Amino acid sequence: MKSKQNRIRAIPARIKPVTAAVAVALGTFGSGWVAAETGAISDTDELLVTATRRDTSVQDVPYSITALDQADLQRLQIRDLSDLARWTPGLYQVDQGTREANRLVMRGINASAINAPELLRNTQGDRVSTYFGETPVYLDLIPVDINRIEVQRGPQGTLYGSRSLGGTLRYIPNAPDSREFTIDGRAGAYDMAQSSDTGYNADAVINVPLIEDALAFRAVLAYQHRPGFIDQPFLVNEAGVSCPEPFKSDPDCTADDLSGKRDTNDRRVKQARFGLLWDINDRFSADATFMYQNDESGGRQISSRDSLAFIIDPDTAAPLDVGNYVSGMRFLEENERDNKLLNLTLKYAANGVDLVSTTSYNTYEQAGTRDQTDLLLLYGYGDFPAFSAFTDDTTDDKILTQEIRLVSNNTDSQWDFIVGAFYQDSDLQQGSNEFAPNFDLFGPPLPNGQVTFIDVTRDIKELAVFGELGYRITEAWRIAGSVRFFDVDDTIVNCLQFTLFDPEPVCDTGGGSDQDTLFRLNTEYRFAEDLLGYALFSQGASLGGVNPGAFVPDNLRFVKPERVDNYELGIRSEWMDRVLTVNGALFYMDWQDIQIDGFGSFGFPVTINAGKARTRGLEVDAVARLGDHWEWYAGYTFTQGELTNDSDYGFDGDRLPGFPEQQANLGVTWFTELNSTLDVSASYWLTTQSEVYTRLGDGSDCCRDFGESLGGFTVHSASVSLSGDSWTATLYGKNLFDKYAETGVRNDVSFIGSDFSSNDFALRRYYKDVITPRVLGVELSYRFKGN
Repeated sequence: MKSKQNRIRAIPARIKPVTAAVAVALGTFGSGWVAAETGAISDTDELLVTATRRDTSVQDVPYSITALDQADLQRLQIRDLSDLARWTPGLYQVDQGTREANRLVMRGINASAINAPELLRNTQGDRVSTYFGETPVYLDLIPVDINRIEVQRGPQGTLYGSRSLGGTLRYIPNAPDSREFTIDGRAGAYDMAQSSDTGYNADAVINVPLIEDALAFRAVLAYQHRPGFIDQPFLVNEAGVSCPEPFKSDPDCTADDLSGKRDTNDRRVKQARFGLLWDINDRFSADATFMYQNDESGGRQISSRDSLAFIIDPDTAAPLDVGNYVSGMRFLEENERDNKLLNLTLKYAANGVDLVSTTSYNTYEQAGTRDQTDLLLLYGYGDFPAFSAFTDDTTDDKILTQEIRLVSNNTDSQWDFIVGAFYQDSDLQQGSNEFAPNFDLFGPPLPNGQVTFIDVTRDIKELAVFGELGYRITEAWRIAGSVRFFDVDDTIVNCLQFTLFDPEPVCDTGGGSDQDTLFRLNTEYRFAEDLLGYALFSQGASLGGVNPGAFVPDNLRFVKPERVDNYELGIRSEWMDRVLTVNGALFYMDWQDIQIDGFGSFGFPVTINAGKARTRGLEVDAVARLGDHWEWYAGYTFTQGELTNDSDYGFDGDRLPGFPEQQANLGVTWFTELNSTLDVSASYWLTTQSEVYTRLGDGSDCCRDFGESLGGFTVHSASVSLSGDSWTATLYGKNLFDKYAETGVRNDVSFIGSDFSSNDFALRRYYKDVITPRVLGVELSYRFKGN
């Protein structure tokens, strides 16, 4: 190949119409502002949440919680989990782009090294349980027509079950309204730095009362196109035929040019939701919901600059420099995910007691492609000059969930209680087919070019009973205790086939069962009308299980369940006639039998128990309402996590990876009425975080096993909105200063270099995940109200 045909060329910057319009508008307001919802600044204390399984003011919840309502979501331009995590103290997302199912970390409960997931599971909430309405399900949801998002920090094991070691995140959608016919429409467009495309979004919400005060239907339709900004200039034209590396040619492969494609990490999301609410009488109601989200991603949100620098440009004799927004993957790693959820919730209220039954059926399907070349290069395939390989992955999960609970709501009684039962049946399937096309031109024939076949099926059945009993000793003092007993049966079948050696897949069956009891004790005391203090002890546990597969060593076969004990002191307070709201908590978490991601024989992933750890820290958030026009808001969290014993994995005092020790946010909103029909609002906010270790820290330093420290960074955002009686126009900017920052890695720097084959291929298995560059956009919304 000729080197000039593979060179990365600089692309002149273009000023696009959306960019110009937003830049001019934001410039009018100095450094820029955040959009606020139509109407006056809201009072935080009026926000009701259901975290305690009762309707409760957020300021009356006796543990650490953040709740964001519709106005907050609009004001902060929260569009996905990444936006939410940056704004929520104590919650961190290992942001690896829209293609990945990004890991959530709360209160530092993470011990595994940062790495890109091989298979896109539907459980990347990991130790943070996630809910849509009443249903436990992981979903990076487009927050359209969401009443609020509740983030409960600390173990919620008694009321919310397993996978709640760090906390619980809940999306609460708007319910159908039988009082008023409304149509809400919203549309927007935006430009993104580093992208040649324009993003846009549109959604519509229709609420139809069918029988006044009795029966209503609600429909949500939404579409989002997010442009990509990562280029892939080194795509293989024909796998196994084309020379796969720039500046290399060989008589045994076709020395044609590698092809390229711009903006490959684009994302297209379609969402539909339909709800039917029937208030049968004053006591009995039925709420049926169907939700569907389809998510198509074009590629990874990564920078391969460090790995590609190992390739020498023969024209300059210098390392190849491609810039910060280039992926070295040889194939387009497209992926498509479908989430479907059907839920029926029945409620019966009588004599101060609510009986709730919620039944859900959730399906998750995904299909995608991964560049597998680098992994196989490590196994000696690089002696073939045209070698390249890819993997097709599939997932097919089906989950049935049933919960029934009895909740007291008699405010005149000193006693209150919750009693419930939970059942979940999860049928999970993952498949992976590895292909090396045209391999038979250089080596043994492979049927259809297939190298390996992996199929894993898992059947998990969980049954739990739980209860809570509270007693109000005085008007100011309440104590409560809760307990949850659960029983889990887990069966795994792993089938593996090396096509060259195995005529049929070899299957291995494993499984086990686990039982445990979790407790929660708390006391709260109201020192004054607007000052609540509390002390809390709570527990959480994750499931144990087995590592399936014929090549798993006996000492790694069984995985113990994890367990966390949480100790917490906190306040929820309002001052100066509710001008200032300050909430805070101190916590200490003792974590035992921690589970980490590791590798067994032949590099197959396994889960390993790695001793004990602890996390401790501080969470604070505050809101100040200054007069009728200004609102300031801030949040800060400090989290320290470390191992507390020596093991094969690390040593006492080693810092845990995968989260920053410090996170903070700061913002200001200004609002005023221009006249009787027009309002204007403006805000500015920033989020910041300290460095993140990619692997376990070595005592007070970074890091073991070629890990590294990803530097901390600050992102500034802003917007301004103009509102009439039924419409709002918003101009906004996110990451205003176009900050480049790295949030994750794949593998470690030891993977940079040659595969040591006769062709001396450069490995590209190491890369870094990067944040989204500057976004400038405009959005219009309109509400129609019927008679």
